Amino acid sequence: MILIWPVCCARGGGPSNACETSPTGWSLWLTGGLKYADDKGDFQAGTESDFEPPVIPNAMFPFGTNFLKYLVYHDPNWSYVGYDWDNYTRDSKLVGTTLNATNPDLSEFRKQGGRLLIFTGWTDNGISPLATLGYYEEVIAHDQTASDDVRLFMMPGVDHCFGGAGPSFTNYLGEIDKWVETGNAPEQTAAFWLNEAFQPTGSRLICAYPKVAQYDGKGDTRDVSSFSCVNPD
Repeated sequence: MILIWPVCCARGGGPSNACETSPTGWSLWLTGGLKYADDKGDFQAGTESDFEPPVIPNAMFPFGTNFLKYLVYHDPNWSYVGYDWDNYTRDSKLVGTTLNATNPDLSEFRKQGGRLLIFTGWTDNGISPLATLGYYEEVIAHDQTASDDVRLFMMPGVDHCFGGAGPSFTNYLGEIDKWVETGNAPEQTAAFWLNEAFQPTGSRLICAYPKVAQYDGKGDTRDVSSFSCVNPD
């Protein structure tokens, strides 16, 4: 059993203000400006808003309200107006047993030969990259041997799954195929910037957590060969 888990998060060697200016960063997810119109694209297809056109507050609004309407309360007419949020933890407990990926015990998955490859962008504004990091660390703390079957790649400069200042395309399927065929877990791989024709226009090295990519100080900064994976200071 193989699982590639695209948690998708943030920017730079760690979180930075680059996510504030990225078109798919704060302006999309947090601060607003998402058009409520026909040009909203597939990303917002089917979403609704209690706000009048031409804008909805941000991408978090339709995701959050529709989650509550259809998965928690099963009521398309549910509204947050006047809702007592002290009840939310209780109300969402049932759906959480299915959706919450918080159990650090992966022993049954691993017994079946499962390998888990997690990646997340350092500038994701849809979810927190620190939450992904926290889960990975809980998995390892629960069972140190889980590090044999679980890998986490943090992607500097990458927004929610893709986009952002960093290179967001990586052949994770190829990496996990090699993992299965050779038994050797991936320790590093290349991430690529793509042009409008989806062709590579530069690359960087990404490293299995907790290692980070270190620049050699002289090579092309858009060439994976100019970097090496090192333990952080």
